[in-house]
Amino acid sequence: MELYLILLVAGFVSGILTILFGFAGGFVVVPLVYSTIRMQYPIHSTAYDLAFKSAVATSLLLMVINSGLATYQQYKQRKIHKQYLFPIAYWIGAGAILGTVLALNISSHVLKWAFALYLCFTIFDCLIRQFKQPHSNPQSVRLLTKTEQGLGGIFIGGIASALGVGGSVMTVPLFRRCGLDMSSAVALANPLSMPVAIAGCITFIIGQIIQPQHLGTHFVGYFYYPALIALIIGGFLGMKLAIQWTGKLSNQMHERGYILLLMLVLISILFQ
Repeated sequence: MELYLILLVAGFVSGILTILFGFAGGFVVVPLVYSTIRMQYPIHSTAYDLAFKSAVATSLLLMVINSGLATYQQYKQRKIHKQYLFPIAYWIGAGAILGTVLALNISSHVLKWAFALYLCFTIFDCLIRQFKQPHSNPQSVRLLTKTEQGLGGIFIGGIASALGVGGSVMTVPLFRRCGLDMSSAVALANPLSMPVAIAGCITFIIGQIIQPQHLGTHFVGYFYYPALIALIIGGFLGMKLAIQWTGKLSNQMHERGYILLLMLVLISILFQ
């Protein structure tokens, strides 16, 4: 029971992070669901052996729900700039399919370290921007280049789906480099997490159909639904609270909070 209370709190936190920073909570959700499954099922059981894949699949399904709800809330507030959504959304979806296939068939260590290096670069880039802001003119706003849409979209989708996390840790810095403020960049991160989550879920479902795995009575395919229910309830409550704070943070404070989250994500990746 204690584990599910922790998952409820984790869902609450992920709901807040989804609204304020575009984080769907995968970096918190995946380790927690993984630990929950391994504590609930005996060693050498199928559920125990495939706990990480189940945690990733469950995180992706939660991402569909959280990102969808957050997108709806931010759309109502007219914070989503539609001209930035396509065609990068299609490339992210294609990358997500590739990343999920890799996650099903190979070790994620190479992806993990590639992602850690990317995080180091992004944190450095954000810190440099923080130092420059007081001494420079505001950056002019531009659209994404074709390279950023194509190669960037595949990279974002591939890494995010393979690790079971949202792409906001990559899309927000990308849109900041285009000159958008933090509020607009975060608002775009949520709908662009949807292709990752949907493509990832579909790939896990297809994988289950092709090569069925019988994990136990609390699983639907790879999805561990007791944890999912606790996370959904917590996430909904967290989003209801966080939506009241949107627009009240200054752009500089918003980005500083985002940098702190990136550092925490990097630490969690390095010690997994």
